[in-house]
Amino acid sequence: MDDRVGQNRRNRKTRDRSLILLFVGIALLMPPLAAIAQIDAKLGGVPVTLIYLFAVWAALIAGARLLAPSLRSEDDAPDPPDARK
Repeated sequence: MDDRVGQNRRNRKTRDRSLILLFVGIALLMPPLAAIAQIDAKLGGVPVTLIYLFAVWAALIAGARLLAPSLRSEDDAPDPPDARK
């Protein structure tokens, strides 16, 4: 019984983390926050705005990559005996 409670808690934390990743990504790509990076400077010949957008995009991909195994194990977990009816 304790193992099932622990598994449910881990599943909930993983889902919460994936939602947080989603909302942080949305917030970082919203025009008011993305406008912070809109300066006329260039870094290595590349506009800072473009670097900002690709950095946020890469960070979201990396975060999703870290969360993916945990989310996949939730889907592959067998149903409890009570839920099969």
